[in-house]
Amino acid sequence: MPQVITAAYVWDTWWFGVAAISQAVVAGGVLLGLVGLKQARKLRIRGYEDRFEERYQALMERLSLAALRGATQDPPPAELTERDQKAVRSYFRLCETQLNMRAEGWVTDATWDLWEHGITDRMSHWPFTRVWNEILADPLAGHLYARLREFKAGVTDPCTLSDFRRWWRGLTGKSRR
Repeated sequence: MPQVITAAYVWDTWWFGVAAISQAVVAGGVLLGLVGLKQARKLRIRGYEDRFEERYQALMERLSLAALRGATQDPPPAELTERDQKAVRSYFRLCETQLNMRAEGWVTDATWDLWEHGITDRMSHWPFTRVWNEILADPLAGHLYARLREFKAGVTDPCTLSDFRRWWRGLTGKSRR
């Protein structure tokens, strides 16, 4: 028996096609929205990282020439000016904030690799070692720089996010630099 195509059949088929196309458009819009969210999050993280780098450069520029040369002199200079001590302590506060931001998932893995080596290297040279030892010897300073103390004790990466959350937040991948 031949199938009779009625207006109702054509109408139903046409609406089925429209529904399928609209679902595809909505799915594409949702996908583009998710990609946009991921990119916006990545840009915000880059902004944080850039501000930290600017703060670091400003602190290094505040150090005197003697403090900058002291890392390579043997023996290092005997005196450290008050201005240099202030710059070094400000650097420790910057490191503490960087560690806190990394723990919260606001620093990419590639940037953290650079910062981790930089913090380790910088804190192994005079005048940073001298000021750090003064802080450790001060019984009233025990509450200062908790994350930095953990870092120095061997906790190298404070970020405990899962691999998926790291990826979703835009922390994984190659360096942008």
